[in-house]
Amino acid sequence: MIPLVVLDIDGTIVGTGGQVQQCIWDAVDRATEVGVKVVACTGRPALGTSLKIAQRLGPNNPHVFQSGAHVGYPDGRTLKASALGSAATQRLIESSRRLGIVLELYTPNALFVERKTPLSEAHAKLLGVAPIVRDLEDVAAKEPVVRAQWVVSEGREHELAAHAPEGVQVSHATSPALPGVAFVSVTNEGVSKASAVVRLAEHLRIDLEDVMAVGDSGGDIPMLDVVGHPRVMANATDELLERYRNVVGDVEECGAAEALDEAMTWRRDVSEPG
Repeated sequence: MIPLVVLDIDGTIVGTGGQVQQCIWDAVDRATEVGVKVVACTGRPALGTSLKIAQRLGPNNPHVFQSGAHVGYPDGRTLKASALGSAATQRLIESSRRLGIVLELYTPNALFVERKTPLSEAHAKLLGVAPIVRDLEDVAAKEPVVRAQWVVSEGREHELAAHAPEGVQVSHATSPALPGVAFVSVTNEGVSKASAVVRLAEHLRIDLEDVMAVGDSGGDIPMLDVVGHPRVMANATDELLERYRNVVGDVEECGAAEALDEAMTWRRDVSEPG
């Protein structure tokens, strides 16, 4: 048995319908019944839909939110939160205003936007969160911002990465539930899904070699690289499909359930080291 399975949300257990299918929940129940811990590792905040998903995956487990900037429990307890520097946040605000694109600022418990647009409203609906409209400079000065995110048309990810200030980590992802949209996430330097999974494994006293992670996009590469059992979805980007050999089914066909069932039944080959 693999004791810990880390699941990305968008494109991994949430597809075009915007919800987790029952076949995934059935697999989660089978896995947890035999002692596998199942946790979310997502760019989403610990709010709305993602918080409900985390509660269902493992109400007593810590989960990774905000692309690794927030590790905490569904009941609100925080294991780790990494604040984004105020100077970097100010630079992101200035760039976003100049480019005329949506910038979201996140604290562990809230989402802030400077103005509502059809794109920002569609994303908020997907998250199940009511964004707070406020001057982002005021937010940066007074709130514990852990992550910033650009929400743009797919294809602009690399362009925006060039506008990121020094001292930050940039990752990007998509969601089948919002086709054609890209999410460019900015956290403090060294903060990623990988750093959070390392912290999670340490907290749970589980060796990283005994952890399975399942993902579908470039932002998942750091966490997939640090675990012993990386799995990618059949709907993953070409980059991931070329990088990893262990592929499970499409998100629309409950591919993550295959990974969970494998975790339940996995046995170390006696010829394997360790």
